[in-house]
Amino acid sequence: MRVLIVDDNKDILQLVQQVLQVEGHEVIVAHDGLEAVLREATTEPDVVVCDINLPGISGWEVCKRIKARRNVPLMLLTVHAEQGDIERSVEVGADDHMSKPFDLSEFVQRIEALAAHRT
Repeated sequence: MRVLIVDDNKDILQLVQQVLQVEGHEVIVAHDGLEAVLREATTEPDVVVCDINLPGISGWEVCKRIKARRNVPLMLLTVHAEQGDIERSVEVGADDHMSKPFDLSEFVQRIEALAAHRT
């Protein structure tokens, strides 16, 4: 499975990339919202994981733009954990919303479940 991870926090990017690669997945990274939209269009990953607080455009805007182009499973992984944030994630088309800090094994399970529901 090919996963696009979008986060401006290099530590989170590196951790998630390593965990997913150990699980046998190909990982593509982006550091800001505009780069995320471009990388998604050029690589067509099986799943997108995106932070909400990004330089340039927000993760919510990234989600809207990606979902307007194609229906790829998308998880917003973020410190925004209030009910209103979760509702906004659903409104922009996110398939899942996971709060930071997060459990790595649960994260991998949820990513794999998103991909499985697509096939």
